[in-house]
Amino acid sequence: MIYVDYRLNHACANTMVLQIPSLGINDNVKISTFVCWAAYGVVPTFHWANSLGWFESPVVALLLPRVLGMYFISGSAFLIYITKIPERWAAGKFDYFGHSHQWWHLFVVGALYYWHNTGMIYVDYRLNHACANSMRIP
Repeated sequence: MIYVDYRLNHACANTMVLQIPSLGINDNVKISTFVCWAAYGVVPTFHWANSLGWFESPVVALLLPRVLGMYFISGSAFLIYITKIPERWAAGKFDYFGHSHQWWHLFVVGALYYWHNTGMIYVDYRLNHACANSMRIP
């Protein structure tokens, strides 16, 4: 567990250091780091779903669409931020309100709210469907 904590702290520290303007890190490197950081959760998610039998498992059927929805919202935020929509279409019109960075924040907050609700759905599922004592992980 200490190793996992070390790796997570190291990844967070590296990502924060990349944002220091005086280092002059290329924007593509910064964006690639965030994409890799987000993709880091995809492999465990698909492993979890595969281990439980995909949609044959009620918990996977309940939660996998929620996980994919969270990735869709986050991906939409990233797409808006990276394409600089809407200021790309009307330069100077969105300097104070409606800037792509503001839309990005709105989508990220929406994704966090959606993820919080997913956690509440999971808690409700676990309260009503406790794990069986004879349950075996394949």
